[in-house]
Amino acid sequence: MKKKIDLLASFGIYGIGLLSFLIIEILIIKQYSSTSISNWAFYKSTVILIGSFTLLGYGQVLLRDPRLIKTHFKKFVIRALIVSFFSTLLIFLIKDYSWKQALFIFLGIVLYGFMNYDSAASRANNKLWKSQFSKNFWRFFILLFLLANFTEDIFLYFVMAFAITLLLSYFFKGSEIESLSKVHEDISISQAEGLSRAFLIMSITLIFAVHGEQFVINLYGDEVASVHLFKYFAVVTPIALSLNGFLGFYLGPKIIRNPSSKSFTGYNSLCRKVWIFSIVNTLISAGVGVLFLLYYLEISFKDLDFFLIGALSCIVFIRGIYITNSVYVGIYGNKTELFSVAKYFGIFTILYLIAVVIALFLFSGIFTAQIISILSLMNWLSRYVISDIYAKRILNRETVV
Repeated sequence: MKKKIDLLASFGIYGIGLLSFLIIEILIIKQYSSTSISNWAFYKSTVILIGSFTLLGYGQVLLRDPRLIKTHFKKFVIRALIVSFFSTLLIFLIKDYSWKQALFIFLGIVLYGFMNYDSAASRANNKLWKSQFSKNFWRFFILLFLLANFTEDIFLYFVMAFAITLLLSYFFKGSEIESLSKVHEDISISQAEGLSRAFLIMSITLIFAVHGEQFVINLYGDEVASVHLFKYFAVVTPIALSLNGFLGFYLGPKIIRNPSSKSFTGYNSLCRKVWIFSIVNTLISAGVGVLFLLYYLEISFKDLDFFLIGALSCIVFIRGIYITNSVYVGIYGNKTELFSVAKYFGIFTILYLIAVVIALFLFSGIFTAQIISILSLMNWLSRYVISDIYAKRILNRETVV
């Protein structure tokens, strides 16, 4: 009963975060200038991209052995501060930002990194609602600040929301270990470092796959492409991506605690269910998005960018079915297999980013947004194929079957 309440509470918090961000981005699209929308997209993608990077691949390692939560924390703090400082310095030199905006970027990255660590630690301890609070409830606070409208500095909203969420998460103590699960692995510090490097490469490629296009577009300065892509992404994809995200969040602890999952029967059964879920999920999300575009943003039917809607819907579907095999690889893959997957992910991510940069140099505006959406779809398709191949190889191993 306690587990069901925990799961329902975590889903409720996730839903509040989903709804909050949906309202936020619709309000921003409707009420803010193109420059403000572009700044919002850049700040969000920068903080999430670099803040997630500060975890340095330890999220999955902690899930395998929660005893490493305290052991790794001091290293995490030092690394997070170093990464945040030099990332902020680089952005300050490239972008025309004031020292105040640069400070907010630094604080946003640091605070998001700490929230991410607390969320990963809570998830490793199977404290799902506490993990979700650290990971998503800051969105609700941003919504409150946005509705209060006490400042035009969007960056400040992020920093305040992160700080309040982190403070409350500290009192919830989700990262504290109460009892070790019988299914945890005994991972040494050296083994943890090796696994984390593989997970780090995979994490970096995932972050760039999710947030990389807005980061690169805004570094380049194509405001029209950024706003157009952001507008459609904000209304067409959030329902599906949020439900996909919760599914992935829930499946990790569930699979690792279920011995029967180590079989082709269990894997194939789960894949079929996730395929059906993703089809329905994508159709609902795209349908609701089109209605928002027509009736809230008041874009006429003939002016809708159906090409971009179709491309984003395909991306959402691929990201949905990708969940199962990526979770299996993350949980059961050994160091060699993880590095192999990371190597292929790295190659395709580099090719993807190079293609995005070339598209920005050759084209501009709405057409660039459309091209980048297709490049993103190809990148996600490559991730799905690679992880599916390796998930099946892992299940073929005698020690797993």
